Amino acid sequence: MTNKAILTCALTGVLTDPKQHPVPVTPAQMAAEARDAFDAGASVMHVHLRSQEPGMGHLPNWDPDVAEAVVGAIRDACPGVIINLTTGVIGKDIAGPLACIRRVRLRDRGLQRRAR
Repeated sequence: MTNKAILTCALTGVLTDPKQHPVPVTPAQMAAEARDAFDAGASVMHVHLRSQEPGMGHLPNWDPDVAEAVVGAIRDACPGVIINLTTGVIGKDIAGPLACIRRVRLRDRGLQRRAR
């Protein structure tokens, strides 16, 4: 009998400031860190999308374009990895996370259709 485990990597933490701790912010940085974790055995990436403006990488971002860029970069770097986008918000308005998830789902569906 073998023991099996599912390894999840949280790439950034919730509001970790990249000025204090070297967490990835850009799509390329997220993809590189995800690839390192993937190569080490992680099969799930938990992703907090970050503001892309200089000096603002500690703040969350709910721009669907950012979500698509980050998820696309991670998928390209780590084929088959499971991506778990955070949906944590302050308050009851979930419009931002929902818009990001919808955009990423549409992108993934398009890739699946092309692969057939």
